[in-house]
Amino acid sequence: MDWVRLLSRLIQAESLPGQEGEAAGLLLEALRGMGLPATLDEAGNVEALLGEKEPEVVLAGHLDVVPVGDTSHWPYPQGAVAQEALWGRGAVDMKGPLVAMLLALEALSQKPLKGRVRFLATVQEEVGGLGSRHAAARLAPLAFILGEPSALRLMRGHRGRAEVWADFEGEEAHAALSGPENPLYDLGEYLLALRDLPLPPSLKLTPTRVDTYPGARNQTPGVVRLYLDVRYEPEADLEGLLERLKALGDASVYIPEEERASGEVRLLIPALWPPYRLPEDHPLLLAALKALGQEKAGLWPFTTDAPYLGAKAPVLGYGPGDPALAHTPREHIPLREVERAAQDYVHLVEALWNAA
Repeated sequence: MDWVRLLSRLIQAESLPGQEGEAAGLLLEALRGMGLPATLDEAGNVEALLGEKEPEVVLAGHLDVVPVGDTSHWPYPQGAVAQEALWGRGAVDMKGPLVAMLLALEALSQKPLKGRVRFLATVQEEVGGLGSRHAAARLAPLAFILGEPSALRLMRGHRGRAEVWADFEGEEAHAALSGPENPLYDLGEYLLALRDLPLPPSLKLTPTRVDTYPGARNQTPGVVRLYLDVRYEPEADLEGLLERLKALGDASVYIPEEERASGEVRLLIPALWPPYRLPEDHPLLLAALKALGQEKAGLWPFTTDAPYLGAKAPVLGYGPGDPALAHTPREHIPLREVERAAQDYVHLVEALWNAA
């Protein structure tokens, strides 16, 4: 397999959430070229299976990416090879890891199999995990290996994130004729109270944006919406936080929901990305650490598909690429890291089979 060319083409195939078709087609072509039966499920996830007998290990990742943004901010064109690395959106998050998984499948196909390995590339991870939610409902493997970038360090989870909206209602009026009843004043008082709100170490809350509706600059708004970014550990009391936010002022405080669709699948998904933690003494985690020669697993700084997959089986995180480069115009992945990750995926799959 000419994996460098494949990864370059995958990066050039802009695959925003809901627009993963071209990238999915490239993976299907590559998998079938390896002699593996590859399919799309009802949601548009790419799947392939190597081997028949249990136990099953799933190599999992996602197809979608965030937008490229202004291309003039990038040092190289999308999909370019430079400085012994591949550059472009998705290089680390996470088309590079997906290609490393294909290389691992290619290597495993040449060896005696003690189980089977499934390849799973999901849709819409960046906007709530529709693809992984759908796939996890019908899979029951021994474990998932999630290839989000980790700089080749084993990961066991991450904290959660919630997007909270606080709506302040007012009365639309011409600015020249308006009175003191203006929801922007309510917002100001609320922000001051929010600044002084004591929070436990397991919670971090940050106001990030304000919108007004209808949005005219010569009119008092009918609604002012404050956006709050909440990061929380598994032990945090999220419901308790919402109650405290409701008590701070005269605002409607809630976590919004959005209907997402892909293929034949439609889901109502809240703006809530749960935390995930695999226990440090989990036997499969210990087996994976030993296989990689690492002492301790880390935690990702961002959310992933792990909570949805982890509802069915343990999730071990491991991927090539510097996670600090994700979603930036400096995103690139060293070629040697892709090859190293492929070798390590083979070691991890075999270690998990043996541990079973």
